[in-house]
Amino acid sequence: MNHRRASVFCLFAVLAFNSVNGAPSLQCTADITAYQLGLLSSTPWALKMLDSSSKLPPDGLLQGSFLFQFGNFDECLSVNGPVNSDNKPRFTGKYCRAQLGFTIRDDADARSRLVFAQMKLAHDKITKGISYKDSNGFINAVSPQSGLIPNVAIPAQWAVCAPSSCNVEGVKQVADFNLKQFFSVLNLAIDTTVIENSCHYEDDGKQDLDTGSWAFIIIFLVLTIIMAYATICDYFWPKGQDLHIAVQSFSLRTNLRNLFTLPKSVAPGQLACLHGIRVVSTWWIILLHCYMINAYLPHINAVMAFDKYLHEWSMAPIYSGALGVDTFFFLSGLLTVYVVLLDKKKGRSFNVFKYILFRYLRITLPLAMVVFYLSTLHRRMGATPMWDLFIETQTQRCSNYWWVTLLYFTNFYKPIETTCVGQAWYLMVDMQLAVLAPIVIYPLLIWPKIGLGLIGVLTLGSMAVSFGLTYVYSLPWTLSFTVVQESTGNFYDLIYNNPGARAVPYLCGMALAYVLANKITFKLPKWGVVLEWILNSAGCLAIIYTILIIYDRNFVYDNLDAAFYSALHRLGWSVGLSWVVWACVNGYGGPVNSILSWKYFLPLSKLSFCAYLVHMDLMYYHVALIRTNTYFSNFEIVFEFLGNLIMMIPLTFWLYLAVDAPCQSIIRAAFGKPNRFVAPIVKGDQNNNDQEEKDEKVKENNHEAEPVEEKKAEELEEIKSS
Repeated sequence: MNHRRASVFCLFAVLAFNSVNGAPSLQCTADITAYQLGLLSSTPWALKMLDSSSKLPPDGLLQGSFLFQFGNFDECLSVNGPVNSDNKPRFTGKYCRAQLGFTIRDDADARSRLVFAQMKLAHDKITKGISYKDSNGFINAVSPQSGLIPNVAIPAQWAVCAPSSCNVEGVKQVADFNLKQFFSVLNLAIDTTVIENSCHYEDDGKQDLDTGSWAFIIIFLVLTIIMAYATICDYFWPKGQDLHIAVQSFSLRTNLRNLFTLPKSVAPGQLACLHGIRVVSTWWIILLHCYMINAYLPHINAVMAFDKYLHEWSMAPIYSGALGVDTFFFLSGLLTVYVVLLDKKKGRSFNVFKYILFRYLRITLPLAMVVFYLSTLHRRMGATPMWDLFIETQTQRCSNYWWVTLLYFTNFYKPIETTCVGQAWYLMVDMQLAVLAPIVIYPLLIWPKIGLGLIGVLTLGSMAVSFGLTYVYSLPWTLSFTVVQESTGNFYDLIYNNPGARAVPYLCGMALAYVLANKITFKLPKWGVVLEWILNSAGCLAIIYTILIIYDRNFVYDNLDAAFYSALHRLGWSVGLSWVVWACVNGYGGPVNSILSWKYFLPLSKLSFCAYLVHMDLMYYHVALIRTNTYFSNFEIVFEFLGNLIMMIPLTFWLYLAVDAPCQSIIRAAFGKPNRFVAPIVKGDQNNNDQEEKDEKVKENNHEAEPVEEKKAEELEEIKSS
């Protein structure tokens, strides 16, 4: 009886081999046969291979959990096949994901058709909201190699554990063999396509360090040693003698003192509120990214999560999180013009070449370090079921197109293929707007009225671009968690990454800079201030919560509605921000100014650029390590958000202390700009320090001292988080 079963089993295997194109190697064929025979005899290693592969039915079948099945990654890699003559395993387990689609067979019974219909309903609910990623983008269609019809089949990705001796064709045979045993029960037909980049096995060489990885490690160690050397020199350097700028710039003693030195008070007219706005907006965007990344993960409660959370009113701040990016465009435009206008009052001329070069070097050097890491060592830092989705694809882009990122035109040159640092799209747009800013800056310096008029015309033009593109291509109202089926264009290329469509807050910030630099103000009665704060708050909240319209269950898309929202909401938000900043600067901020100008926001504000550079890839690394379907809830994501803020600390500090702060100091020295190193307080010099503080207060009272933001204007030109 056992011989008969083995013969039938082998015959089935041979038929399966003949049914595929491109036969695997003889070694692979023999190993697959050994696996199939091992299952008949209940051999432990063969059972582990089957057990670590995806099987039907998974838990939560009607919740859409079947769309992405991980299997058991670590169990698969621990498989050791039958030993050879050297008493060593002939092969180990090879983990791969297979893109598969399945349809109902013509001879299926009523029960099978009902199950298939429920699975199709779960699939449609999820993919109409948020689609799952595959190695090429999203699981929203069956792979081109599949013979199944996309609008009939349900696409998914499942795991398979095969012998490490097998190529893609051999792994496909194992996947087909495993899955047919389960899908035949439900009368479902399947077709699989193995995703080669997803395959891992022990000692496959993917984690071996290459030349680029060693180069990054060496540079990391060199910079760390330089910081230690500079700190020692700074500490023991004789008093009264200046330490060389190149050494002092890397000193931890100096940089940490500059970072954590807090102002004792905030005088009227200072722009201290910008630090709070920047920090709060950074947290807002990081929280948005936590939701966005988690939305692309497979969840055991996917259908319930979309039904429950997608329509809640409390989710409006998350759905409107892209306004945080508009806040940074606003701040960038404000600071760019504010610095130039203050320099003019001090008799300094505006040199467009130095302006662009300074900005480029200031931003690019920290970015280049991140790109260098992502291009080399990042992909060697692990191996998981989704490593190719969140890590390898991105690092491959960095390796091939790092120069596109560092030249700031990723958003115009094959963005899908060249995007390296995901959040760097903001840097592209901001740099492009900064390069174009002199078109407005020169008229503001020479003919202010013409400059302000030009800002108004350009603002209307940017709004017209958003309106026209949204209307013509039926684009979403704004960045959305749902799919607009009517769309005939790419929202990210046409609107989100387009400087012409994103210029409104930048231009509004430039206009406010002129108002603040020229101290244009007027007195308001208390009731007027209260009324203005009420109206402004109501307007900003209306912009945030209006987005809930598109998440209503009965929402019907209309391109005219979308065009109006797309064109107007950024202007409304920028006007609201303008009032907040103007009121805080001119003494009408009240408790809002007290919160935003809290002195402890200052060091966090200085770290925001480095936090922006590292936060997204840290989050990708975290989700890439996931080995099972997750549970979606607000608590889980907020918990993860707080964990990300903590885990970002060492990465942010190293990048700031080793690259960002030293580069700021050296570049400022090269451009003839003063470096404001905070001197240590020596016990014998306390009286002198007290006298200096008194003299400084006298200057402030006589309006002779420069405002804090004027002193630090160049430092505040850093790019805000995305």
